Amino acid sequence: MIEMKRILFLTDFSPEAANALSYAQELAEKFNGRLYLLHVIEDPTQKLYGMISGDYHDHDRNAREKTQEWLAQIHREQLRNSPNCETLIERGELFDHVLRVIHEHHIDVIALSAHTHPGFHLHLIASLPEKLVRQAPCHVFVIHNAG
Repeated sequence: MIEMKRILFLTDFSPEAANALSYAQELAEKFNGRLYLLHVIEDPTQKLYGMISGDYHDHDRNAREKTQEWLAQIHREQLRNSPNCETLIERGELFDHVLRVIHEHHIDVIALSAHTHPGFHLHLIASLPEKLVRQAPCHVFVIHNAG
C-alpha cells in the first residue's frame, strides 16, 4: 500500500490555495497522516504582506509576522485546530526551500493548487508544479480548479 503519512501543502494565501487545502486535508484524514502547511517568503517587500515603512529587516519581520498569523488562522478556522497539523515558514528561494522541507520532514506527497494569487511571483510559481513533478523525490498532487 502507498504510504501518505506526511503531506506537505504549499500556500500562497490565494483563494485557489484555500480551496485546494480541503484536498490536502482529506488526504491527511484518509491516511491518518500529518499535514504540513508551508509558506515560503521569497520577497518580504511584496505587496501581499502589506506596505510598511522601514528598512528591509522591518519588511522581513512584518512578512514573517503576517505569515505566522495567516497560517495560524488557516489552522484554527479551516483545519479546526487539528493536532495532526504543523505550520512551517521558510525564507528564500521557493523551489529550494520546498525541496529542503521535503527532505527534512520526510514528506510522502506534496499538494498544491495549479493556480496562484495574481501577481505573486507568477513567473516563478507557474512553473513550480511542473518542476516539482519532475524533480521532487515524492508524489505531487496538483489541484486544478479546486473548489
